[in-house]
Amino acid sequence: MASERSLRILSGQVYTIDSKSGDYNAQLKKGEVVNLGGTEYYILQIKDNTNNGMQAMAVAPVIDEKVDTSEIVIAYAGTNAKDMNDIKTDIQTVVGKNKEYMTERQRIPYTTTFITVPVKSQITSAETFAKNIHRKYPNAEIITTGHSLGEYIALYIAAENKWKNIGFNGPDPYEILSTEAQKWVTENPGMYYNYRNKEDKIGNYGGNGTGAEILVDMNMGRHIKDTLAFHGLNSWKFDQDGELLIEATKENKEARQKRAEKIIDVKMSELTILSKKLKASGGGLSRSEVIFLDNTKAFLAVDYISKSMKIGLEAVIEVYEEAITEAEETWDKGIELAKAIATELSYSEIIDALQTRGVTKHAVVWEPTAYYRQKISEALEIGEKFDRLALQIKQGIQKLEETDKELADQIEEGVQIIG
Repeated sequence: MASERSLRILSGQVYTIDSKSGDYNAQLKKGEVVNLGGTEYYILQIKDNTNNGMQAMAVAPVIDEKVDTSEIVIAYAGTNAKDMNDIKTDIQTVVGKNKEYMTERQRIPYTTTFITVPVKSQITSAETFAKNIHRKYPNAEIITTGHSLGEYIALYIAAENKWKNIGFNGPDPYEILSTEAQKWVTENPGMYYNYRNKEDKIGNYGGNGTGAEILVDMNMGRHIKDTLAFHGLNSWKFDQDGELLIEATKENKEARQKRAEKIIDVKMSELTILSKKLKASGGGLSRSEVIFLDNTKAFLAVDYISKSMKIGLEAVIEVYEEAITEAEETWDKGIELAKAIATELSYSEIIDALQTRGVTKHAVVWEPTAYYRQKISEALEIGEKFDRLALQIKQGIQKLEETDKELADQIEEGVQIIG
């Protein structure tokens, strides 16, 4: 899986394929290799649509000097302020909710008369680009990314195709999604990550209908007056593993909690999808699904998803436990402050005074603690359900190995090659 650092870099790189951009990079073209966050990627396809301003780039990682098209990233470019087509898209699609066509004025040749003509929208061109990539690489796992308008488009494309998306500072496209896609994103929230700066008025446009938003306090300081500074890509920081850094502050408690919950959700979804691919009567595999195991990744996939799930569970439980500790500390600090201010009052009198203001230990500590303990219980229950499903899958594969020696040999050979 591409790291979030790589996706951030790719979200910036795709801007430079715009021939109208001041940062235009003529070296970015099909067949070239680019380094994104320490990983090399091969450019499978690139598109600069000069009619409507849509730019897109599809890449696949280079592993052991070979292009691995089992995973493909499609990146879409955001708004180039110098390109009126991008501005029109912001107005007509993002604000106006018109996803099929944009309009432009054209002069009738040899006259002074102008007419308004329809032009395919960036959404339409983005869909065509995505379909072409999927048609050429039907077995690839595709993830979309982008920044600003680019993330708006990328999130739309991912939702409509049931792909994963990780992007930055994008307006929410929920209102232009099909009914089916709206239902899908609601049921699969772990597949969509739209990282937003709390102070970014541009990227936070459109609400959060998709549920993809992870609203992060960037601690950039209130002295910054340039709106674009909050909207830019460069403010995002990453750890040594390429994961986006969200500071462990009170302001980011919800963001950290939401990301941890998304990890759990997406891992459960991945295992469920894998289970469906491996389903069969009697615990084995149906012959129509044998082709999936030709990639020799079944066991490895279960193990990888399980390890990631464990990390996600640990992360979400840690966030909940921190919230419980924080509630206790908030109460204790509040009492100490009250003692320092109202030195003439006894402890019981201070408690009574706070209670008249609606500040009780039940509201500050016990109620939120009960909520977070319930969330911890739910997370552990999901973990147990996950383990049971993983075991069933492994048992199904094991039974297949016992009944289908030819396929078992393929699995064993593949695991040896990968391992």
